[in-house]
Amino acid sequence: MDIKHLRYFIAIVENNFNLSQTSKNLYISQPALSMMINDFENRENAQLFKRSQGKIVSLTYIGENYYRDAKEIIKKYNEMHINLHNANKQISGKITIGIPPLVLSVVFSEVMPKLILANPTINFTIKEEGAYLLKRDLLLENVDIAVLLYPERIAKNIIDSFAIQRSELAVFLSPKHHLAQKERLNWRDLHNEKIAIFDTTFMIYHQLIEAFERHNIHPNIILKSSSWDFLLNTVKINKSLLTILPLPIAEQFKSAEFVCRKIDQPVLWCVTLCRLKKTNYTNIENYILDSLLKAFK
Repeated sequence: MDIKHLRYFIAIVENNFNLSQTSKNLYISQPALSMMINDFENRENAQLFKRSQGKIVSLTYIGENYYRDAKEIIKKYNEMHINLHNANKQISGKITIGIPPLVLSVVFSEVMPKLILANPTINFTIKEEGAYLLKRDLLLENVDIAVLLYPERIAKNIIDSFAIQRSELAVFLSPKHHLAQKERLNWRDLHNEKIAIFDTTFMIYHQLIEAFERHNIHPNIILKSSSWDFLLNTVKINKSLLTILPLPIAEQFKSAEFVCRKIDQPVLWCVTLCRLKKTNYTNIENYILDSLLKAFK
């Protein structure tokens, strides 16, 4: 029997085996109810009901046991249904999420406030650091979830990784910069150019250094910073400077004070949600990860 049929079976017993009254209460026909009983008994080769003159009158010994088990199953099923819809209301505790400041502004500015407001019983700690440092914090279990950049350069048997944003790095510069006249740039265009980039605590720094070496160019790195908005403001003010940031910044923070140019063979900017692989996760860890993945689906 499925859940529906178990409910029918229990209803028959609780209506004193009156099939006519039971069928009215369940809004099904009496023949359909009788057929359900007979089909089940024949299929399982087990008699649940005692009969007299063709009418069921009570439960057999097997039927008594089945009725007791059916009641337990229905009770558990109802609890499961309640828990399903009240799961987030029952969760409380602490969660620490590490997010790079740039990613927090560009990717999480809408998602994170909604998640926090929807879960007042959860104490959120947002740790803002570059992805390079957050990788270390994740491995040291200083954060429960870390937002990193792909490739994370952590063995896949150590972490679970879920991509939530895919884009690329692009060049940001003043409209008065001499490279602003080009619709698209290549890496050779950046050779000897004065450039401001993220500092060594950010994964983007290491990605760019690798790209410079790969393309055999040597830009003039005159400053490093952990602040993406400082880097952007720097190139707005200084027409001889350029910086390299994720493309979504140009889409979300449009301004006539800077231009954005894509690069041929760009460095990909793929944001990932990561957590250490464990045998068991706490309810809050699973709930928050599921909520974030759902938000970025």
